[in-house]
Parts: sequence; structure tokens; C-alpha cells
Amino acid sequence: MFQQTGKRWLAAILMAVLLGACATFTSMHGTRQDRGIKAPHKAHAKESLACADCHAANDKGEPAMPNHELCTTCHDFDTAKPDDKCNFCHTRPDQKVDSLPKLLGGDVKFNHKAHTDKNVECATCHTDPDKAILAPVADRMKWCLDCHTKNAPDKTDCSVCHAELNKNVKPKTYRGTRLPHDNPQMWETLHGRQSQRDLGFCYICHDKESSCEECHRKNPPKSHDIAWRNRTHGMRAEWDRQKCVACHEEDFCVRCHQHAEPTSHGSGGWAEPLNRHCINCHYPPRDSGCTECHQEIEHSKAIASPHVLGLYGNCGLCHPGGVPYRAPHIMNTSVKCVACH
Repeated sequence: MFQQTGKRWLAAILMAVLLGACATFTSMHGTRQDRGIKAPHKAHAKESLACADCHAANDKGEPAMPNHELCTTCHDFDTAKPDDKCNFCHTRPDQKVDSLPKLLGGDVKFNHKAHTDKNVECATCHTDPDKAILAPVADRMKWCLDCHTKNAPDKTDCSVCHAELNKNVKPKTYRGTRLPHDNPQMWETLHGRQSQRDLGFCYICHDKESSCEECHRKNPPKSHDIAWRNRTHGMRAEWDRQKCVACHEEDFCVRCHQHAEPTSHGSGGWAEPLNRHCINCHYPPRDSGCTECHQEIEHSKAIASPHVLGLYGNCGLCHPGGVPYRAPHIMNTSVKCVACH
């Protein structure tokens, strides 16, 4: 009984979350809400009516909303004798109509006349006005900027659409999330993580070379301390190489290690005469990472590993004492070199 009740509560919570997410997403696009009136655009379009027939531009060049007087030009309604015919357009008993909500607020500015003068079709921005006032796009600023870049390259500056926001004004939010530009200490820690969400948004104001690269050349991340340079950077690069290439070019590692050998290469016995480096590939055979720097490795004196050839004979010949993966070199065994070489 309790389990069934718990499942019902869980299902109800999940449904509420999904509905809330849908409402949040659709509200971004100006989803149509009941304002007290219904005016199906598709039905009017079938009558060969143009947008300007109902939304004629006012003195400011902005499209006006049709009033009762304009509607009665086509629809025969007598306001002195209200009856059920009012329900043809009105959805409320008192026939009250809410004003159209303003979607673009804050410092955003938009000029309809500038677009109509350029012969931009209404359907370019209002794809389906019966469902949503504006086209259902996730990133409206990117949507507008892409169109401007393609059709009006001289209209891509921030001041074209924003009254206040420009490259000297730091944005406070991004898609509803606060951007702590005003807190230098916090932003120093969070700006890298934020840039991974949408680097294109950052590039609206920040230039890649002059802002990011020039800054990080003088101010490396806090993780890049002495221990990082000497020990751990190679390990971190294996975990997430894409994070490194945000600042470092692809050949950066090769160019650096041509002059600075890995720390393992300087330890005793790495090269001749003990040649301890051989065990990286031969005991056992594995991807050692040697080819990251050494594209071609020639062993003119070495024979092929018998395991590669499919030969598994007397294991004790190469692994004295029965210890697997133990190389028969003079630092850990008394077997003579001629046993294999």
C-alpha cells in the first residue's frame, strides 16, 4: 500500500517538473496565451489577407493591433446589440481584451520599420503566430545575429539591438544564470567553466587572441604550479586533452619535449647500458605512449618478442624465478644477456 502511494507521489512530482520545464521553455518563445480574444491567422491568410491589412503601421512605423472598428470592416457585428456573435472573437463574458505582452524588455530595442523597409517578410520572425508570437528558437540573440551577419553585416554591433549593453558593459546574466562579472575573485575561478557552456557568447565581446590567449600567456591557471610542470601535467593531459587545447596548440607538447625530456628519461638506467626503457613495451606489451614523441623507433639489435610471434616456450628462460613481467636484465637477475640477445 505504502509502495503504491509512494510511486503515485513520485509520478506526480515528475509530471509537475516536466510541465514546469515545458512552460519555461515555451515562455521563452512568447507562447500564445488567452488574452480574451481569438483571431486565427491561418483562417485570415486563406482569405488572401496580408499582414498589413490587419496590422497597419502606425505613425512610428510599428505594426498596430486591430481594433473592433477595423474588424467590423469584414465582420458584420452590431455593438449596440451584443449577442452570441461576440463569442466568435471574444473568449470572456465581459468581452475584455488584455494588452499584448511585451516580449523584448530591458535594454533590447527593435525597429519593425527598419525591417519592413528592407522587405523582410513578417513570417521570417513570426513563423506561426497562432502558436507563438515569435519563432520558437532556443537562442534568440544568436538567431538575430546570424541573420544580420548574413544579410546586413554592418548591423552586427551591440548598439544596433541594445540601448545600454556594449563591450564596456559586463552582462550580469546569461539564459537566467547569474554571471559574477562584478566579483573578480569569483569570476577568475568560474569564467573558464562558463566559457565551456557557450564560447560563442563570450566571443561577442572578447576577442580570442587579445582577451583569452594574451591573458593566459601572462596568467597561467592556478593549477599550473611547479608540481604541475614537473610531474602531473602529462597525466591530466591524458584525462582531458580537449581542456589543454583551449590554450595550447596541437604541436605544443612535441615542441616542448624536444628540449625538455620527461622526468622518467633522466632516471638511472633509462638508456644504455641498462636500457630500462625497454620494459615499457616488452614486459608486458602495451601502449606505452612512446610514439607521442617518437614516431619511428628502430631496434636494430633487438629481436622480436616471442609473445608477438606466438611462441610460449620455457618461461623461466626469460622470467627467472617465475616472476611474471620481470625483465632478465642485469639489474634484477643473474641471467646472462646472451640468453635472449
